[in-house]
Amino acid sequence: MRIWLNDFELNNPAKRVYMNEDIEGLDLPDIRTSRGQRAGQAGSYFGAQIFDARYITIQGSIFSGSVAEALQRRKEIQAALPLYPDRLTVRILDDDGYAYILYAQVMSFKMPIKRARMKSLFKLELEAADPTIYDDTAGSALSAPINKAVPGGFVFNSTSPVFGWSFYFSAGQPNSSVDNSSNVAVNPVIKITGATTNPILTNVTTGQVFQLDNYATASDSVTLIDMQQHTVKLGTAADIDPETGLFYEGRGGNVFGYAPLASEFWSLVPGINQIKFDSGSGADVSSALMVWRPGVMGI
Repeated sequence: MRIWLNDFELNNPAKRVYMNEDIEGLDLPDIRTSRGQRAGQAGSYFGAQIFDARYITIQGSIFSGSVAEALQRRKEIQAALPLYPDRLTVRILDDDGYAYILYAQVMSFKMPIKRARMKSLFKLELEAADPTIYDDTAGSALSAPINKAVPGGFVFNSTSPVFGWSFYFSAGQPNSSVDNSSNVAVNPVIKITGATTNPILTNVTTGQVFQLDNYATASDSVTLIDMQQHTVKLGTAADIDPETGLFYEGRGGNVFGYAPLASEFWSLVPGINQIKFDSGSGADVSSALMVWRPGVMGI
């Protein structure tokens, strides 16, 4: 197994960086359970069970041919570990060829200075608020356009049907179908580029609706709805990082206040999801872009 912390690769013989112990936290995360006992009755009862945050422990060592090389490797691995609001991108290439990605915060990093300066042992503790491990075999996220649904029927070539005038039948545009090929629910990011008024995004499969009220944007705007982070941001195309598809850190204003209390951040359930996009003006953009990754709960 090979692991990258941002761009720093662990288990790399070329740099003599190795993982010594078992890696903890890549199996199923802890499970949070609502349970209790009923007074005067035998046994107990269970309520909802959900996954907790993911806690990962990586232990390893760095060997070097000289003290100068040892100190350089120590600096490199420590420089690869950012603090919040930046997050650590952990990429994993497993022995079967499957690739995975997850995002975590650094909670602890220990690398004592030994008397034998050409070897360093380290222990890294990570916490991933999102317990899902995402498929990165394709090397990037999946994406699909979410078009506004348009009803079909007869369409006349004029505003008033008059005998002899031509008409045609339009099949219309159905709701968009998005396939979550994994066996766990995953949270997409939805990007609306251009003018939009009171946008409504519905997962018809689950019946959940996310919408913004009293909301109107200009033609050069980008509205970014992150269903995982529960954020809604407004910016322009110049604020978007082309590598991640998200706003650069510090870019994009918070417009979550336009979401009414009834709005729900929703996920893509396993299988086919029917997604409906609508807005309040015929002059608005006619499509949005959905980005997501299939996920697993453990490797």
